[in-house]
Amino acid sequence: MRGITQQRATWWAGIACLFGLCLPGSCALASSDSAKVISRGMNEVDAKRTAKSAIKPPVIALVNMDEVSPDCQQQVTTARIKTVAYSESGMTPEKIKFDWQGNALDVATNVGENPVLSLEEIQAAHQFIRVGKQYLIHFQLCADGQQRSLINLYATLDSVPGRPAASSRPARKMKS
Repeated sequence: MRGITQQRATWWAGIACLFGLCLPGSCALASSDSAKVISRGMNEVDAKRTAKSAIKPPVIALVNMDEVSPDCQQQVTTARIKTVAYSESGMTPEKIKFDWQGNALDVATNVGENPVLSLEEIQAAHQFIRVGKQYLIHFQLCADGQQRSLINLYATLDSVPGRPAASSRPARKMKS
């Protein structure tokens, strides 16, 4: 019954936003209809290997998870995820917590709010977001920072599976 009530509340909030009936910043947590889960491209060898098995290429980004609102402050930071809050089913990552400017910040992921994401993409997002991994995080702060919403989440080079860490690359010698 709770799920039906949440769906009705979400529907009414969407209708209110369409007609401009909400307070400034109160519609900021609406999801984007262009949300995407981006996977790493595969070379020919990887494609042959994954065609024979159920292995999927690793996810490297969640993009357009929310509409950018002109009334909100855009922020970009590199941070390690401290915690992930999941939906009641445990399948959908709903919030991520990370340190930003000396404070622990909870940001809504909007993964479960996006009607364009398939079940497979939601599962891929679940596998992508990991506690302790570092990400480039693009989010927005609305209503004096009380509403926080994820726009884009990118894996850093060190956190992409199958990619060597940046520090393991040999240093290049400069010609003089």
